[in-house]
Amino acid sequence: MKLGIAIFAAVAAVTVAKPHANVHRHAHGVAVRDAHPDNVVYVPAATETKIIYMLDGHSISEEEVRQGIANGTLMWGDDGNLSTSAALPVAVVTPTAAPDKHDQPAEASSVQAFQEPKSQEPTTPAAQPSSGSAPAPSSNATPTQQDTSSSSWADLVDNNGYCASCDKEFPNGTIPCSEFPYGYGALPLANEGLGGWSGIQDPNYRGSDGFDDIYTVRKGSCSDGSCCTAGNFCSYGCPNPYLKLSFPKRQGRTGQSVGGLYCNENGYLEMADGSIGTTLCGKGSSRMTVKVQNKLSKPVSFCRTDYPGTESMTFPLTLGPGETGFLANPDQSKYYFWEGRSTSAQYYVNKQGVPESEACTWGEANQGKGNWSPTIFGTSWDDINMHRGFSGLSQNQDCKQEQLDYDITFTGDAVVAPCRYQRSTNQYCQAGTCFDNKDQGCTASVGQGGTLILVLSDD
Repeated sequence: MKLGIAIFAAVAAVTVAKPHANVHRHAHGVAVRDAHPDNVVYVPAATETKIIYMLDGHSISEEEVRQGIANGTLMWGDDGNLSTSAALPVAVVTPTAAPDKHDQPAEASSVQAFQEPKSQEPTTPAAQPSSGSAPAPSSNATPTQQDTSSSSWADLVDNNGYCASCDKEFPNGTIPCSEFPYGYGALPLANEGLGGWSGIQDPNYRGSDGFDDIYTVRKGSCSDGSCCTAGNFCSYGCPNPYLKLSFPKRQGRTGQSVGGLYCNENGYLEMADGSIGTTLCGKGSSRMTVKVQNKLSKPVSFCRTDYPGTESMTFPLTLGPGETGFLANPDQSKYYFWEGRSTSAQYYVNKQGVPESEACTWGEANQGKGNWSPTIFGTSWDDINMHRGFSGLSQNQDCKQEQLDYDITFTGDAVVAPCRYQRSTNQYCQAGTCFDNKDQGCTASVGQGGTLILVLSDD
């Protein structure tokens, strides 16, 4: 008797009291900025990925599946399906109707494939920031000369996905906030016009219950990096397959995320007090590997969101024809938790031929790139409950009219129920089944030690 798995993603929208007429909602990332975007406060809305287990045409609960695996009545088969003996009955439950997604926030699934930061609406914060406690600066800090050259992700990571500079411990209190921390694995971003930073945040409210009224420096405000000043959190990218490790322990009290290095009261950079390492960047899960292989005739950019942080899609992986690269894939238990729930890496998937400078930054509506790119890819390793990786594709809900101009096929070892985007019919497919509903994406699971390869092709 076989137990099938149906996996799908559902976006939970948030209703706000006074939405701005020019604001568009995004699956993750801040709202598109209007003519006066200087002050932004983020109000995210959750995304939930649901996994339904089917036994003889009836759904059974996730808890029953886990108990069955624990007591031996269910087991993973070589074909990736769960199996049970006919002599060992399994309780069948009747599925209940899901609550209206506008009435309450989505609950986090312990076996979710990926979980997106929430869409955000801007409001105007207080004019003056209040002071907050800052990490103590190093008593014997002496400034060091930093490399001022710009680097691309390809300069930082070798063919095996290893970044040597990412292993260097960050020297708290030695680098002025006006300088980007070259030489420690951080990926400088020239496109944002912030001196290499991916974003700069200044919480005006800093209470024991978290941050609020978060001022976000506008793109292009300081190409020399001078916008990173005392009290700010200055966010940075890490080359795939590495993830940012510095973010504050306190986060937004209404669900906003804040990330990056802290600029202390003396004007020097420090690892934030919630950091999960002593280096700026840490490698993703060792339990599975995620790669992208470009078989197209033009380059393609996968753009990871700055999370926790500004949640902009600014961290690039751009592959030319014939090239293969790594994507970051976190262990759920070891990375950033949003309001007690594990998170994953999220990527905006652009059409072929879009320049990286236009693909991995905020775009304009109806142009099909940047935050308006057609497809979202999410991935993580669930080391909390299921001990498997989950990776999925879905349509960008804010531009359903957009579609990729190539196919994406999941291949690799230990990949169960592979996912696929089929350009010819503009459908997302799970194993051999394609879905007419554009809102229905697809999610594959990956076993221990497996490698998932997203193959980009014209057929």
